Amino acid sequence: MNLKNITTIEEFDGEIMHPSLDIKNNILVLGFRYRLKPDEEQDLFLTVKNGMITFHTEKSFEHEGKRYFFEKGKRKLIRLEEKWSIAELNQFVNDFNNLKSGIINPKEVFEKIKGLAKKYIELEQEIDYSIIAAWAIGTYFFPVFSAYPFLNIKAPKRSGKSQCLNFLNQICFNAVKARPTLAALSDTVDSLRGTYLIDQADSLERKGGEELLDILTDSYKKKGGKRRVINFDKTKSREVLEYETYSPKVFASIKELPEDLRDRCFIVSLIRSQRNFPDPDDENENWREIRGMLYKFLITNYDSVATNYSVRKIEYKKRPDIVGRELELWLPIQIMLESLNAYDEIELAKKRFLSQYGFSEYEPSDIEEEVIEFILNQFQESTEIVLSPKEISESINPDMFLERDTPKQRAAKVGWAIKKFNLASEKKPRTKKGICYSFEKTRVENVYKAYFKTADKLTPLTPSEENGLNKEDLAV
Repeated sequence: MNLKNITTIEEFDGEIMHPSLDIKNNILVLGFRYRLKPDEEQDLFLTVKNGMITFHTEKSFEHEGKRYFFEKGKRKLIRLEEKWSIAELNQFVNDFNNLKSGIINPKEVFEKIKGLAKKYIELEQEIDYSIIAAWAIGTYFFPVFSAYPFLNIKAPKRSGKSQCLNFLNQICFNAVKARPTLAALSDTVDSLRGTYLIDQADSLERKGGEELLDILTDSYKKKGGKRRVINFDKTKSREVLEYETYSPKVFASIKELPEDLRDRCFIVSLIRSQRNFPDPDDENENWREIRGMLYKFLITNYDSVATNYSVRKIEYKKRPDIVGRELELWLPIQIMLESLNAYDEIELAKKRFLSQYGFSEYEPSDIEEEVIEFILNQFQESTEIVLSPKEISESINPDMFLERDTPKQRAAKVGWAIKKFNLASEKKPRTKKGICYSFEKTRVENVYKAYFKTADKLTPLTPSEENGLNKEDLAV
């Protein structure tokens, strides 16, 4: 075998673009497939650069001395005829490139989508329609953002969750309604960069779904990036699959979502309506025309949305009234509302998000609260104490446990609560009481304040306590 010796590594100086949707270096890419002949399909890439729209059928193009490559591989693009009228697309491109038209009124786009939401679904508050409209329109721009919030459509049975998903399926970017599986994740997110609509998301907590749940949880952020998964087929052979996971996602559920998903969501609460809503199907609406309007809005505004996002991130660093994950989730909605000229709705939408986000965060169980309250009450005048899960389990209310729980299982449940909230400052050597932990009063107080503090509880911590703590002190 002849091997060529090399002394230097040549660096790839091109740019890789996702073939379905990408926004890089002020360039927008939209990819489709369309019927070229009765028995032949053609891939088509629409690029927008320097104010001009160009069609490509090759898998690369050059711009300002740099080569751009569409990383298609085995990905199958969305069918153009299903999403947008080809005649309307051709007319828009001609008008846009010849400066005849192409200006899309942002406020009209916003009011159109909000009006459609009111036509097909019933939400709890008026501002919820603005939030869901901004979120849905934002699915066309999501590559601009470093993170994009999930939606959690939460309601009892027969409250319209499926109707809401069907509505979002019509208007969101490359939306696909599918069961939560690795195959659906590949088809929807990796191939199409589409909006992933998951019904009956309560099933995500079932045994065997841990791997998919981990992937979904991390996929609200761009830096979640590609995930490698070992797939076993029916013949028991295995292959390593690599997925793009970052995309907009909607989870419809009756119960609470798993905690790690909950605090990445906007909550959209439905109410059971007395009205008979029409089905959001092609007979009741020209959805291709509506999606065409959203494509046009994307083409004419992607660069200004990206610029505004960069500016607002800098501004929030200077006045951090909202930080961390809350800011990650909120900022895309603010940017979309600003881009849609819905400035008068921003503050109300922000208040709604923050109030709902509090409910979406983790709600501790009774036993977890009991354990933390017990530890707090042991400090008295001390600032540090040592306790074991065994002695805590023997001292707290026995109703916190199942009757069949053994003493060892009870101690294990207490130990899990200690680890989950990072309550202990140090693990001590094992004694006759079992494993022991050292607890610092300030640390336990901070956890209690962050998760349990209420105005009507007579505990060592109340809202009137003298030693106030700032946001940083509450971090756990």
